[in-house]
Formats: sequence, structure tokens, C-alpha cells
Amino acid sequence: MSGIKYYVLDCETTGLSVSQHEMVEISIIRCEDKVQMTRHIVAEFPERASLDALAITNKSLADLRVGSSKEEVVAECEEFFNQDGLTPGHRCIIAHNYSFDQRFLHALWDKCGKKFPANMFLDTIALTKLAAKQQGIVKPKTNLQAACDLFGIKKTATHHTAKMDTRNTYFLWKKLVEEIKVDYLPLIKSVPHGVDGDEELDGNY
Repeated sequence: MSGIKYYVLDCETTGLSVSQHEMVEISIIRCEDKVQMTRHIVAEFPERASLDALAITNKSLADLRVGSSKEEVVAECEEFFNQDGLTPGHRCIIAHNYSFDQRFLHALWDKCGKKFPANMFLDTIALTKLAAKQQGIVKPKTNLQAACDLFGIKKTATHHTAKMDTRNTYFLWKKLVEEIKVDYLPLIKSVPHGVDGDEELDGNY
């Protein structure tokens, strides 16, 4: 896996349905130098927002009208990724419950007529389960807050924002990989934009 750059990412949305709801916040940490960018996206359909989602993210309908357009945010994200000079096939996104973020990322980039510029994803939930198994912990809770508590990670906040959740996911990733020495490579999934589902990388990738 030489030449791969890793990015920790989290997004907040107005609900769980990609067809009905929107991404309204995205945050990315470049693991190489710990540089973080966070952007808020103006919701085009705030009236469709789930009340449960607003409660979890502590947002009001007025908050959904604050931020930049989706086109501006996608352009800024692409500029951030492109600083590494690599192709999508050499970037891996680390996320807690990556499949949720991946679906909304692909939907957002689709709306802007673009393809998301990273083909690989790594789920820190899977990492948490593997680390717990290595330590003999049976049936651990794997939500982000519980996973951080399980491994003694001091959380940066207790409420959901993409900025804070990305930082907590970064700390979890570093703990599991650098201290507990979890073998994460077999857990990386290849999900190029436009390909349904996910699949394990073959050994020649």
C-alpha cells in the first residue's frame, strides 16, 4: 500500500436518506500533516430535514441556511485533496461507519457533475471490533463516543459536529493503528465513484 495518502472524514446531514436529505457539513483531516478543513453547506431543501437529525446535530432550520453552496464546497474539497498530487486510486478515506458518509459524498459530487476524488475507504468501526477482539473484549459498543471511551481516548467534544467527530475519529485511528497495532490493510474497501457496494482490495492493488 505504498504511496497511499490517508484522510479522516466526517459529514453531517439532514437525515438518513440520500434521496431526501442533504449534507450540510463536511470536515477532512489530512493524516500526513494533521491539516483540517471544515465547511458548512447551505441546505437546498431545509424543509425536508429530519427532526431527529437536527436534534442529534444540535442544528436549527436557520442553521441549515448558513454556509456556502454545494458547488463551492466541492471545489474547495477537491483543491484540498489535489494538494497531494495523487489520483483517486491513491487516496483512502477513514471514517466511522464509512458507508453512510460514502453514500452522501457520492451523491453530493454527483449533484455537482463530478466524481468523488478518493476510491478507498476504511471503517473505524471495523477497526474497533478487531482491536476489541485482540484484547478479549466481547461485544463492545462501537459508536464513536463509546469506541473512544473503550480505548481511553479523551474526546474533544460530546456533541455531533463534523469538525469534532473528525478529530475524535482521527485520535481513534491513531490509537488503534499505532499503539494497539491493528492490521488495518485487509479492512480497506475499494468503492470508486459510480460502483455500487464495496469490495475488499485484492492483493495487487
